Amino acid sequence: MTPVAYLDIIGGISGDMFLAAMLDAGLDKELLEPELTRIVPNHFQLITTKTTRGAIKATHIEVNLGNDSDRRLNWNDFNRSIETSDLPETDLAKIRTIFDHLQNAEAEAHNASPGSTHLHELGTFDTLIDIAGAVIGLRLLNIHSLHVSPVPASTGMSSSSHGKNASIAPATMAIIKNHQIPVRISATHPPAGESITPTGAAIIASLAQFTPSNMTIESVGYGAGTRNSDSPPNVVGIWLGQSTDQTASIEQTAANIGLKHQSDVVLIETNLDDMTGEEIGHAIQVLFNNGALDVWTTPIQMKKNRPGVTLSAIAPKDDLGSISTAFFTHTSTLGVRVRQLDRLVAERETIKVETEYGPIRVKLRSIDGKVTQIAPEYDDCARIASSLDLPIGRISDTAKQAASKSIANFRTSREH
Repeated sequence: MTPVAYLDIIGGISGDMFLAAMLDAGLDKELLEPELTRIVPNHFQLITTKTTRGAIKATHIEVNLGNDSDRRLNWNDFNRSIETSDLPETDLAKIRTIFDHLQNAEAEAHNASPGSTHLHELGTFDTLIDIAGAVIGLRLLNIHSLHVSPVPASTGMSSSSHGKNASIAPATMAIIKNHQIPVRISATHPPAGESITPTGAAIIASLAQFTPSNMTIESVGYGAGTRNSDSPPNVVGIWLGQSTDQTASIEQTAANIGLKHQSDVVLIETNLDDMTGEEIGHAIQVLFNNGALDVWTTPIQMKKNRPGVTLSAIAPKDDLGSISTAFFTHTSTLGVRVRQLDRLVAERETIKVETEYGPIRVKLRSIDGKVTQIAPEYDDCARIASSLDLPIGRISDTAKQAASKSIANFRTSREH
């Protein structure tokens, strides 16, 4: 079985509530604090107290920042702390993602460009501790799969340095909307006030999944918010245990080898024996145009000994409708088969490098934060090779060398 956690969002969610819940469930503070010092540049102390919200016993956490309690930080300060940290790269990648979600949400809320917004309540070391603590805490607990309940809708207003707001602040709502976080709407709402903070929303948008899971429970903890309300109790619960799902085992494997697990893709396929090669080729292009991630054909033998092909496409689950329509519109099929897939995928990005032959796009594959493959874009290399009447291999090799040098220079600059 695989270690798994479930976050029960009872009254709301914030970064400190999530951290407090993990401590209440058994996370060792003596292990957590030294790890946090690897990214938090100034002195701090985590102060935990046992409390109750309603009838639920929970842990409440406060951060003592000493002389730095009034220091205001901006996005560059947070980025600097991340880039100079010696935490594992897998931790830093997750922390960057959470801050990216926060930065984009604040920009959307204030109709500004990312990174230009002024941080008010978020501009303290508390935010860095909450976000880094969430990532580090899950690692120390050996949790690679975090499942979460829908977040509760709330009513009324909240107050901030910007003035009166809806109970779900604009930045929080941007995260909920952009990342499709399920919202629980019922007759019973949390009391007026902010029950879901931007930090809390960014953490679960980055680290959690809202999919069903089966598990055996070994430990339960509750993190309390500062507001003492009991209708519902202002706590978030976390259940730690072992998954009995095959999906969680795949996620564990993916995390162990530095890959991402995706379960939001489907395989759509059909058998064809009455279409020409040109017609099938056109259908393949249409499927790609409609969002298919990959399309291929497989030779098969069909009824009455007719040779045929299986036309297969992998696509995001959200594109199933358009892909299925393309199958029925551009092929002779009377039906398609659909299966949900699990995929292990590496991080990838495309950069542009300058070479003696001109700029060339290069795809980089990374595993566990390390570049493991450099692949120059074929179309760029072919275009340059044709225009200069040179072997395409020479163009490709030059692009690989330029990309390798760029990566080495970037690593050197980070180390210094």
